[in-house]
Amino acid sequence: MAQKKTQETRSGGPVMSVDVNVVAIVGEVSRDATVTETGDGRVFTSFDVVCRGPEGRSVVPVSMEGENPLPAGTRVAVFGSVNKRFFAAGGGLAARTDVRAGKVTVVRRSGQVGRFLQGVAEGLSAR
Repeated sequence: MAQKKTQETRSGGPVMSVDVNVVAIVGEVSRDATVTETGDGRVFTSFDVVCRGPEGRSVVPVSMEGENPLPAGTRVAVFGSVNKRFFAAGGGLAARTDVRAGKVTVVRRSGQVGRFLQGVAEGLSAR
């Protein structure tokens, strides 16, 4: 997920910068998750997460490898990366951008969100 590069600062000393593709979202599953199997036998789960905040409501498509049949209305915290994939559709090529989840946690209590985000931050600082 990360690629390290060395840059020079104005003072002449090296500084590490890191390119990061990281997403953390918390919201509600908008409809029952769908589980599909690819031609090579891999299983994926797809679902949409509705996030509500000061800037309004947004719907974020999420996919993850493995089976996780989340029902609509489940509150989740998702950690992953932005992913754009291309596939054949209707005789042409189509694209979809979604969040590829590395970890999905069902949120039952508000304190879980803070712990989830703290774990995400600790994982990033370890890189």
